[in-house]
Amino acid sequence: MIVLFLSGTLLLSLHESDKLPWGTDDIDNHGGINRTPASEIMNEICLNDSDFRNLTKGNYTYEVGIFNETGESVRYIRINGWYIHKVTIEMQNGTLKTIETEGSLEDCYKEADSLYGSVKSVDSQITGGEFYMVTIDTPNGTVKSIEKVDKLPEWALGIEESVAVE
Repeated sequence: MIVLFLSGTLLLSLHESDKLPWGTDDIDNHGGINRTPASEIMNEICLNDSDFRNLTKGNYTYEVGIFNETGESVRYIRINGWYIHKVTIEMQNGTLKTIETEGSLEDCYKEADSLYGSVKSVDSQITGGEFYMVTIDTPNGTVKSIEKVDKLPEWALGIEESVAVE
């Protein structure tokens, strides 16, 4: 009985000192502390930096990055890329035809209409453009540097955003 009382007192004192939160608002589905998603923080930082906005003119594609909420984050972006659309059209007779175009998706749908078919699938891939590495001081919410790179780093192939934990 004494052990239960002392355990309860210890837990209550930890809760009162905010070292043991009881509320579910503080905890995510994985048992960690709720945090703003890395992509949201990074987007906010990039949108608030005039050098970044002047470089991209609002037209960039996020490629890959490493997010570190306590230090530097790195984001690789592509500017002035364009899409190649591969569209599969079902013709009136039931056959499938695939067209590939660098035009807009609207052009693909117009092409399908002109062939009296309906679009069954669209696969769009971005190509071309220039790559930049954006280094961000995450805690201060500022862009430290922007430098042009020839290509994405090798480690980035097939990876989306990763989160650094310290």
